[in-house]
Amino acid sequence: MRFRSGIEGGRGASAWIGGLTAKALGGETLTWYTPRDNTPFAALNDDPPMFSVGVGVPKAQGAHQHGTNVQMHVWDRGSYRDVVLWAHHSLAGGMHASKLLAAAEAAVRA
Repeated sequence: MRFRSGIEGGRGASAWIGGLTAKALGGETLTWYTPRDNTPFAALNDDPPMFSVGVGVPKAQGAHQHGTNVQMHVWDRGSYRDVVLWAHHSLAGGMHASKLLAAAEAAVRA
């Protein structure tokens, strides 16, 4: 829930406009999904995360094609948890991704 609230609260004006555009085109303002490792190398991963969640955050320009995907992967280590945040963005989406990662990190740390 903290990851979700961080992403929802961390969106800037472009992401809000992109979300409205995506919704008008029949999509969602945020597209939540479960990341899967379907590569041929997945069998080599001897420590897969216990929980993973991803979200597609659209931007105003090209709502469905040019947004940022942010993922959170969690490993429960007993007395502590390892959490990895990861973002994939378009060529011009670095600032958008950094803002979303910072907001998600702040929410998860809270």
